[in-house]
Amino acid sequence: MNLFNRGRILFSAAVLFVFVCAPRCSREEAISAIKMPTTPVLSLQANWGTVSSPYLGVRSRPQGGAEIVGHLGNASVVEILSKTAYSEMFDGESNYWYEISADGIRGWVFGSHLEFHHSRQDAERGGVIQ
Repeated sequence: MNLFNRGRILFSAAVLFVFVCAPRCSREEAISAIKMPTTPVLSLQANWGTVSSPYLGVRSRPQGGAEIVGHLGNASVVEILSKTAYSEMFDGESNYWYEISADGIRGWVFGSHLEFHHSRQDAERGGVIQ
């Protein structure tokens, strides 16, 4: 096969690609719907709390046996940062673990030892959310 015939074949293949394949590549199809998998959504109605226990251990992880990183006294005001996705049993009660920050301590406490408030001012006044 000589050079001229190779050139014709390559040119023909290129023309065929441009008119047959290229329009399919550039055709945009409308997306009818995107289905996302369901995931548990963590939401907090209250971002503040007060400690309702005389001497509460703040833990490094949301587990009863986790290392205690600090202690908070009764009526200490805490900022609630997050909570676990599922409640669990601890000390005979079912509740969530809450990640808190207070007095330079950041860690996890069990929800049955907290009273919840909508604002820091409410927490300082002691107005409990029902």
